[in-house]
Amino acid sequence: MRSRRAFTLIELLVVIAIIAVLIALLLPAVQSAREAARRAQCINNLKQIGLSLHNYHDQNNSLPPLIQNGGVWLWDPAHQDPWPLNWSASTLPQLEAMPMYNAINFNWNTVGSPPNQTVLNARINSLLCPSDAVSQPSQGASMRSYHACFGGPAAIGGWNGAITPLTQDSAGLNGLDASQANSNLGAHGFASITDGLSNTAMVSEKLIGSGPASPVARNSADVKRGYGWKVSVADPLDQGINGGTMALAFAQACQAVPGSQQSFGGLNPANGIYWLGGTPSSCLMWASYNHITPPNSVVCIASNDPNSGAWGNVFDSMPATSNHPGGVNVAFADGSVKFVKDTIALQTWWALASRAGGEIVSADAY
Repeated sequence: MRSRRAFTLIELLVVIAIIAVLIALLLPAVQSAREAARRAQCINNLKQIGLSLHNYHDQNNSLPPLIQNGGVWLWDPAHQDPWPLNWSASTLPQLEAMPMYNAINFNWNTVGSPPNQTVLNARINSLLCPSDAVSQPSQGASMRSYHACFGGPAAIGGWNGAITPLTQDSAGLNGLDASQANSNLGAHGFASITDGLSNTAMVSEKLIGSGPASPVARNSADVKRGYGWKVSVADPLDQGINGGTMALAFAQACQAVPGSQQSFGGLNPANGIYWLGGTPSSCLMWASYNHITPPNSVVCIASNDPNSGAWGNVFDSMPATSNHPGGVNVAFADGSVKFVKDTIALQTWWALASRAGGEIVSADAY
């Protein structure tokens, strides 16, 4: 009688080991291909947002305001709206979301205002980066990945970006006191971007705020999602020829925050929460960012920010962040979308933020 041939234990282990090695070799390639597809979708989203801003400009001869001057404060109608609508509310028709735009009551605020809760709780896929993979923000129900650039370091020139808050209206409503306001506020069009549309950042991405309320340590996971660290350096507005030195000192202090230092305030990480609202004095991280520190660095709160929480003021560092390896996607004012590396020179990153700073940026600088 002939015996049946079978695998020996050694042969079986060898086969399993070979399969494991093949999987280990294949998995990074699969993950890389998936990330490439997600990054391509992110670029497409930014192109659509850039196109919507251009269409808005064609219709209104200006870019939308970063934050509206507000309407009625539900709890106290005699005072200004604490969370008015942001720039995305203005561009919903250009993003093919006219029904949602028609549902907004521009006479009321966003957070806590019954007339706008339906729109506030909605999510728009073109405002969400597929690489983020967050299903629930740290606060509220709605969220966004893409944020408007309002400028670079305040010490060089506050609100010097492409999209800024408005100046005060006749009722004095824009949420800014004298220490935060300057002549850069107001509605701006492409004609005011004298640095060149291809050299001026307009919109980039930030990882959506998720996770527990502050404080967390600097070396904790997900620190790029909007936790902020207080530094002992100020970032005062409009310091003229001294601005660069002061801005550099602030950026260096931010990048030198030790891993054990606890984040500032007791609020939840704020990147991209309440996608339709914000204020120019304390909730800028909801829908905007700036170029004080390089991409994928952490939020830093300047010593001259009077707020008790870390949700963003013109003095603070609110960098672009992403899950794309090595950098972030940025939509420029000419409609192009480029990938900017984390290693970009700081002065170049500052120059890309300003609309009329007079800087010369070569094509190979980033």
